[in-house]
Amino acid sequence: MDLRAAALTLLLGAALPGGAVAQQAPAADAAARVELGRRTYTGTCARCHGLNLVTSGIGFDLRTFPQNDRERFERSVTQGLRAMPALGGALTPEQLDALWAYIGAVNGWKP
Repeated sequence: MDLRAAALTLLLGAALPGGAVAQQAPAADAAARVELGRRTYTGTCARCHGLNLVTSGIGFDLRTFPQNDRERFERSVTQGLRAMPALGGALTPEQLDALWAYIGAVNGWKP
């Protein structure tokens, strides 16, 4: 096989189904992160912030949380704010990231 044929084989191989699988992996990871966030939210946050972010009036309405203020979100969750308890020791960084992903998914935020 000459060098051009080998290069063409490599190029075509990169464009075939293996590439499609590689593109599906991030979507599957994102869906798994949102699902972990949903479970974490339901078990930890929904009591005050309501199911599916629809507050009962006790907690902050997370449907209005700004997409560009993740730092404030993380600070509020980990350190607490007013009636919000500090959950920094109760949540892993993975759960905190998943909560943010879930809130974004429910709110329809674009990545």
